Amino acid sequence: MLDHDVRAVALWTLQAIAHAWDTRSLGYGNEGKHPYELEVAALLGMNSGFANDYVGAARDHLATFEAALPPHPRTIDTPIGLLAAELGLSDLAIDVLLVVAAPAVWGEAARLYGILANDPARPLVDEQLVLQILAHRASRHDLAAVLDPRGALVRLGLVHMDLSRPRPFAALSIDPVALSRLRCEQPDLGAALSVRTSDRALEELSLAVGVVAAITAGLATWHGPLRLALSGRPGSGRRALLAALAAEAGRPLGVLDVTQLPRTEREFQLGFARGLRTAHLAGLLPCVTGIEEVSLGERAARDVVADILRAHPGPLAILQSAGAPAVLQAGHIGVELPVLDEGERLGLWQQTLADARLPVADVADLAAKYRIGPGTIHRAVSAAIERRGGHGPADATDELRTFIRQTRDARLGAYARRVERLVGWDALVLPSDIIDSLRELISRVRHRRTVFETWGMDRAMSTSRGLTALFQGQPGTGKTMVASVIAKELGLDLYQVDLSKVMSKWLGETERNLAAIFDAAEDGQVILLFDEADSLFAKRTEVRSSNDRYANLEVNYLLQRLDAFEGMAILTTNNGGSIDPAFKRRLSFRLSFPFPDEDTRTQLWRAHLPPRLPIAGELALERLAHKYQLAGGYIRNACLRAAFLAAQDETSLTQQHLERAVALEFAELGKLSTGGSLD
Repeated sequence: MLDHDVRAVALWTLQAIAHAWDTRSLGYGNEGKHPYELEVAALLGMNSGFANDYVGAARDHLATFEAALPPHPRTIDTPIGLLAAELGLSDLAIDVLLVVAAPAVWGEAARLYGILANDPARPLVDEQLVLQILAHRASRHDLAAVLDPRGALVRLGLVHMDLSRPRPFAALSIDPVALSRLRCEQPDLGAALSVRTSDRALEELSLAVGVVAAITAGLATWHGPLRLALSGRPGSGRRALLAALAAEAGRPLGVLDVTQLPRTEREFQLGFARGLRTAHLAGLLPCVTGIEEVSLGERAARDVVADILRAHPGPLAILQSAGAPAVLQAGHIGVELPVLDEGERLGLWQQTLADARLPVADVADLAAKYRIGPGTIHRAVSAAIERRGGHGPADATDELRTFIRQTRDARLGAYARRVERLVGWDALVLPSDIIDSLRELISRVRHRRTVFETWGMDRAMSTSRGLTALFQGQPGTGKTMVASVIAKELGLDLYQVDLSKVMSKWLGETERNLAAIFDAAEDGQVILLFDEADSLFAKRTEVRSSNDRYANLEVNYLLQRLDAFEGMAILTTNNGGSIDPAFKRRLSFRLSFPFPDEDTRTQLWRAHLPPRLPIAGELALERLAHKYQLAGGYIRNACLRAAFLAAQDETSLTQQHLERAVALEFAELGKLSTGGSLD
């Protein structure tokens, strides 16, 4: 069909050239009594009849060609017809588009255009040339209206107009995506844009009750190009929902990931506008994601793209995190996908595993430990099936957990480090009241579903449903070790947050990083450990500069996020007095770790000397505990140092090695005397 369209353009051009010959506006510029006499007369409509035979032949060729065409050559089952239907193009707009596209499809058309233009300085295609070629099909006024920047061709980006030259001599070119569609080729979408099709109908999606109804109600009353904002957590099924909605409208989903765009503001804007235009011209429903993750210097991406989103002529959707500031203008359709409770997750796991015929021994354990959404559950099951390849053990739990852990690690890895070696209760030497508090803390995690869902306490507790604990005490008193014990007892992974990677000088980026960390922790199987938390959770200060104001904004965000937090986080600090009092009110537990007394220090010395360690002579551990006031961390370091000293001497460990190790610990901290406490 495209060959026929280009043939028509060639015949239109032939007719325009014949008319130019007939009027002597082409090829006879210096004839006559005066320079350019015939050409001037032709331009003013004073010449005709110099090439009647050519004009008649061109007209006959065109008439014969058009008579052989089907009655409706531009139906929706042709590339040009489908493009016209999607974008609402008139027949005249299609003609103009074909004239602009012809040289890129058929190289000989470029030569015909050059002959007709008769001016090497002019662009290959400009508005004036289009007016000449299509003069027999429409008036100059109508053609100029089609090529107006506010018209569909230029406004939608099908035709690019280079306004470095004034109209009607501005260069015209067809967009590469539109050209690919005319050629029935797969368009180049670029690195930031990908296509997602739906594998399930809208009614088959596992979504919270009311979500589809809310969107359907919004669409029923919507007028103009669609503007839809879907909020929710990663893995909540936002993309699957949009893909199903797009499929209902007969389109694939085009996911524009703005994190793949350049990070200079101007290049970002150009890439973003190009991505939206490409998706629209490719027949996709544009779905923008990642806006909250991008900062452009001191400006947030959502502020930079606001005008581009407003000007985009077609439908679009935005994916954003729950509670994130709106990116679209007021008046859009906004729907939030809520987090599934444990009972809903259990039902979804059971249904998805049953459909996939994937065996899992303890489905309830998966639902309890992983607070993930429908999207992640479906991807985990698909990955497990693919990994097993039709074979494998009777229980697929390990494959599912591996996928979920890898997904979570990808989200947390930029900000936190997973603690690989966890210790048990036998490594702790703490007062009995601290041990009792720790067991209560662990019990609260284990019985969460009973209290909040079975007994209905979630209705009375709209905030502070998570578990946050503050461990305060001098260095070496066991705060970090206790976090390790809790993680091991609960079978959870412990992630130590790297505050240097979280905190940023750019406005809003610290809050964005923290949101990513808390969201990942809430998805389950994770305990967050904020060591030296006073650097992040410090008291708000009097505002004397912009730095103070921004620091206070970060504290305010943390306060709000802790209120909504439903995961588990442990904060440790050497100075509890530096923590903002508002944080303390939001904490589930506050434990003070005392400096070990002499009896406790003796137990610590024994605990850090394993039975397999070769010992020569009797070790006077009580004397060490009495003589040196060391916190548990320094006792552990001294025991390890003493073991290396013994290995260096190629002997068993002796009391002398322990004494030397303690002296080196004091010296390392710049203390000349071994008297006093080491904390």
